Amino acid sequence: MRITGGEMRGRRISPPSTRDVRPTPDAVRESLFNLLPPVSGQTFLDLYAGSGIVGLEALSRGARCTVFVEKQAIIARKIREQIAALGFENSSLVLTMSVDKGVAALSRREGRYDVIFADPPYEREWIIKTLHCCRRDDLLATGGLLVLQRSVREKIEGMDGNHGFVAVDERRYGDTVLTFLTHSLKETC
Repeated sequence: MRITGGEMRGRRISPPSTRDVRPTPDAVRESLFNLLPPVSGQTFLDLYAGSGIVGLEALSRGARCTVFVEKQAIIARKIREQIAALGFENSSLVLTMSVDKGVAALSRREGRYDVIFADPPYEREWIIKTLHCCRRDDLLATGGLLVLQRSVREKIEGMDGNHGFVAVDERRYGDTVLTFLTHSLKETC
C-alpha cells in the first residue's frame, strides 16, 4: 500500500501483519481525498484506524493534526512506527482504545474535527453505534464531514437526519461504499 498524494506521495506503508486489518485500497483512498475539500490545515480524526493509512494520507496532504483511534495495541504500535518513519510525530496522536472510549476522551478536549473518517469492521452493525457515538460527543466541526466506509451489503437506516447526521453524497467502489455525512439541521430527541 502506498500514500497517493501530498508530500509523501508514493511512499510505501507496510500494513500490520494481522488479518484483523482491512486497509482502504489505494484507489478508494485517492477517490476519498479527491471528493473531500482540501484537508490542508484541517483537523482529521481516523476512527478504527487499522493500518493508519487514511490518517497518514491526510497528514501527507497537509492536515494540521490527525488523531488515530485503534483498539488493538499491536496495531496502534505499528501506526506509531509509521508516523515516526514519515516524521509526523508533532502533528498526530494515537489513542489505543475502543472508538467509544476514544470519542468520549476526545470530547473532553477543546476542539472539533473538520473530517472524521470511520471504517468499522464490515457487517457487524457498528455503523449506527459509531454515528451515535459521534453525535453524543459532538466531535464534528460546523461544516465538517463524517465519512463512513462500509460494505455495500451493510445498509444505513435513518440517514434522513434522525441520527444527527444527513448523507450528502455516497460513492461505491466494488464492495466498498463511502458515505459522506454532515450535521443534520433537524432537531433530534
